[in-house]
Amino acid sequence: MKKAFTLIELLVVIAIIAILAAILFPVFAQAKLAAKKTSDLSNIDQLVKGTLIYMNDYDDNFPTWCSSLCNAGRVTNPLDPNDTPGGTTGIGRRPMWQYEIYPYVKSWDMYFSPSDHRPTNLVARYYNLSYGYNYGYLSTLNVSGNTACPGETGQWFSSISSTSVDQPANIVAFADNGGALAFGESGSTLGDIVNPPDAWPSTQYFYGPTEVGWGLNCKDYFQGTTVGDTDGFSPRYTGGGNLSFTDGHAKFNKTSQAAIGTNYNPQVSCEATKVTDKTKYMWDPRGASAPTE
Repeated sequence: MKKAFTLIELLVVIAIIAILAAILFPVFAQAKLAAKKTSDLSNIDQLVKGTLIYMNDYDDNFPTWCSSLCNAGRVTNPLDPNDTPGGTTGIGRRPMWQYEIYPYVKSWDMYFSPSDHRPTNLVARYYNLSYGYNYGYLSTLNVSGNTACPGETGQWFSSISSTSVDQPANIVAFADNGGALAFGESGSTLGDIVNPPDAWPSTQYFYGPTEVGWGLNCKDYFQGTTVGDTDGFSPRYTGGGNLSFTDGHAKFNKTSQAAIGTNYNPQVSCEATKVTDKTKYMWDPRGASAPTE
């Protein structure tokens, strides 16, 4: 006759299983997060490589944040062919950087991280991405002088050439951002940007209601979210995020690393954040020749 387990033996086995589960489940969770981080890095790497191919066709100029702010410049939403000027589901979308490089990356899925929210609304999915463009430095926002849109906005963006980038391997092109997180199912043209640490005050123009840049309680468009104090940059992986650079490589950076060359302190207002070493700062392509703010 087979001997049955005693109650004590069963409790010992259950205790051992519980201990093993407590040890292994965090390991499995870490492995899953690491896989998402790798996939995220691959996406942002493909975005910058697609951008470099785009630049080959456009005289080595970087894409602008938006190639036309005129209503007449609206384009068909690649996700909804009826969302087009005169269409049945919308009047078309602004031609943002993601639209400009889309023929070169060939998949809209590339704009979303496996660790991020993906909007179901097609207008929101067009605008609110998981990756933000260093738009204020790799293109230039001009706030007056645009005569292309009579009666509309005077703002327009001009492109910059790759030859104006002092250290291509050191200058951020794209970064993990919180566009999809911050704006959700409401399409916002700001859902595809990241503002740099030194955005306020700056010699360049950046979008923001009052204060922009990195620091404590910044009154930027991302205020109140987990990316508010880094103005869109999303430290979604253990205190940091993935960045891709204008020479075509990509890597993970802690938030402090992404702000290198500044006096950024997460406990100090963004108005106090300044560039302290132009040669190390990773956002301004002018490098050492950049004007002092």
